Amino acid sequence: MDATTSSAPALEGPRIFFFSGKGGVGKTTLAAATASHLARRGRRVLITSTDPAHNLADVFDRTIGDRGAELAANLRALEIDASARWAAATGMLRGAAEEGGRRGRLQRALLDTMGPLGEAPGVDEMVAMELMIEAASSKDYDAVIFDTAPTGHALRLLFLPQMLDGWLGKMLALRDAFSWVGRTVRRILPGRRAGEEALHTGLTSARQRVEAARAALTDPRRTHFALVTIPEAISVLESERTIRQLKDHGIPLGTLFVNMLQPASDTCPHCAARRAIHEREIGRIRAISGEVPVRLVECHPTVIRGLEALAQLGERLWA
Repeated sequence: MDATTSSAPALEGPRIFFFSGKGGVGKTTLAAATASHLARRGRRVLITSTDPAHNLADVFDRTIGDRGAELAANLRALEIDASARWAAATGMLRGAAEEGGRRGRLQRALLDTMGPLGEAPGVDEMVAMELMIEAASSKDYDAVIFDTAPTGHALRLLFLPQMLDGWLGKMLALRDAFSWVGRTVRRILPGRRAGEEALHTGLTSARQRVEAARAALTDPRRTHFALVTIPEAISVLESERTIRQLKDHGIPLGTLFVNMLQPASDTCPHCAARRAIHEREIGRIRAISGEVPVRLVECHPTVIRGLEALAQLGERLWA
């Protein structure tokens, strides 16, 4: 792959990078190349996969897993085990709810709500969002790169803070609505206040963290969203929908990569015909991208795998 455009977007400002796109467009490779490039430039980088079908290990040709792995100087990779992390993240809130009174209607309502979430679609995104919140304030890394699942899952992650904010607001309202129950219980069973206050504190803290995530996602100085597509009609249509949805939710698009572009050829009629088709689709992409930088990435004759090849690609991507 060779980038065929110049004027690189500013990489020094944002701390959070998202790479998303339709399955099979090469977003993992471009995310890994960007991570390798930033690490070689001296930034401390964490790259993590939020896709249940992890591909980072294949691209880097290294074992990674949920505990993570140091791949090179300034570069660490992590493949999230969402189920294990969800169980740990909800344990504290569940304990606070139980401490607040197993017989309380609020506590039962909260636990009933939380129970199915562990198996529900979107748990991967919830765990990724928590990691994103930590990354925004962490002093351990200068940049955190998310290799997301295919577009639909990525959008669910990006829009999750808005959904969770509403859910947590309802939980707090429910807690307030049943506050008279707590007062009655405390008259009969002293010592319940601590549990109720712990529950309220936990919900309030969670909502504040969700609001922090929303603020980070909508601030281009902190978050860079890269959409990866290929110059084919179906992929372009999906990219158009994604751009529209991001705009509707106030999430700025930082870069649009057009990957797997057929190189120009004067000796191969088939290659020339394919290039012409790709050029037509690129015209459509430029029309829908507005002011967003479009970066063209040509097909490479061999598979890009391993740190050295990725670092070389990253240098070309952001030259």
